[in-house]
Amino acid sequence: MVVVEIFQSIAEAFALAIPSLIVAIIFIIIGYIVGVICKAVIGKLLSKIGLDDWFEQQNLLAAVGNKNVSEVAGTIVKWYIFFIFLKQAVEVVNLVTLNQMLGIWIQYAILVIIAVGVVLAGLIIGRYGRNAIEASGHSLGRVIGLVIELMVVYIAVVMGISVLGLPTQLLEMAFLIAFAGFVIAASLAIGISFGFALKDEAKVIVKELKNADKKK
Repeated sequence: MVVVEIFQSIAEAFALAIPSLIVAIIFIIIGYIVGVICKAVIGKLLSKIGLDDWFEQQNLLAAVGNKNVSEVAGTIVKWYIFFIFLKQAVEVVNLVTLNQMLGIWIQYAILVIIAVGVVLAGLIIGRYGRNAIEASGHSLGRVIGLVIELMVVYIAVVMGISVLGLPTQLLEMAFLIAFAGFVIAASLAIGISFGFALKDEAKVIVKELKNADKKK
């Protein structure tokens, strides 16, 4: 009798949950369809305004794995929308344990998508800054451009980690130390370059001062 009662209670609970499960499945299907549609719309829109061509002209495609930016942006939006609907679908199912377990993972997946977007933005901005500095034609343009790119990417990675709720104090401290070292090194390099550039002018000034002393 006890076994029969247990199976009866399980069957009743399952029967009560069936409508919620159906609604949850509908939510998931709608979420996926909406995500696919948004990906297609965003991809066509970004491609139509020439964003892909601009990235190619600015040599920024390497920053996004040589993929079309419209496709990357559309993919991020697609999965973000899907996981938003998936989260709602889980909440519809009135099972506390399932809600708690899946809710945590779905929320984390949404944060991962946001973090990926932040890192990608950092990669793009860093490469754009590097290209601009290298295009200036300065003798140290390549080195400075590479350092700037690495710094921007590092900041983006730290921000992405922060979005995930993970501690970033050590990374922030390491960045401050590295930044201070870069500033000191850059100051020395600039000072030395100015010294070499003004070497001839300094000789002329010293010579004029010596001639003035002799005349006295």
